[in-house]
Amino acid sequence: MTELTIKAYAKINLTLEILRRLPSGYHEIKSVMQQTALCDDLTIMDAHAGITIQSTNRMVPSTARNSIWKATTLLKERCGVDRGVKFKLIKRIPVGGGMGGGSADAAATLVGLNTFWQLGLSQKELLEIGQEIGMDVAFCILGGTALATGRGEVVQPLPAPPTLYLVIVNPGVFVSTRSAYEGLKLERFTFADKSAQMIAAIERQDVAGIIANLHNDFEYTVLEEYPAIAAAKRSLLEAGAQAALLSGSGASVFGVAATQAQAQAIAETLTPRFPFVCATSSLGGR
Repeated sequence: MTELTIKAYAKINLTLEILRRLPSGYHEIKSVMQQTALCDDLTIMDAHAGITIQSTNRMVPSTARNSIWKATTLLKERCGVDRGVKFKLIKRIPVGGGMGGGSADAAATLVGLNTFWQLGLSQKELLEIGQEIGMDVAFCILGGTALATGRGEVVQPLPAPPTLYLVIVNPGVFVSTRSAYEGLKLERFTFADKSAQMIAAIERQDVAGIIANLHNDFEYTVLEEYPAIAAAKRSLLEAGAQAALLSGSGASVFGVAATQAQAQAIAETLTPRFPFVCATSSLGGR
């Protein structure tokens, strides 16, 4: 095999609840995560030596800061591989947008290189390596729908919801995940266990229940601090979305439409107003 292309799928958070700050400084979370059809394409090729990364997005680093680089290095160390490799990344997922783009690329790297180099690693072994890279990598390896707990690294697969027709809007601002966590005001949270209610709605295949339980604790502070993100959410609702929610710590916001055609119409309405707008859908729906 001289070349392999694998898709790296973006995620959204149907719920994201911050439970408490841990002694380590991290936070314990509970989140129902959903893979979407929006994806990057990662092509893996043989190279004489080293790691080379070419991306269609100039914001993506080509150095050791890149999640693809980190995943490759860890895999080479774990398996004793001494081979060069080159990556070409067609980047569609907004960079730093709260949709797990870097984690998805890292997951695609691990899964792709496992095949490309014929390493024979099990999914459990890939998950262990993924957890060393980032909290969302394990979910991106599993895909579909899942409940993430702990710091986000403990992932439990869930049934797929009915297909959700989505519109993603990114207003082009950058939200630091670290500063978003530091700005949290836990005393404002309701602790209503929206994740449990979301899981129950998914199990019933109840779209109305899914929409009613969309929740992200980061909205309490991020929407106040970043008016452009609040405007993106408001614009989705004004354009006809049934609901809209911040994904991760932002800056991307997703809206839920009734049909694929409506999602496309909303996207066409908002495209002139925001730097990134995309109509897509959830993956794995029935």
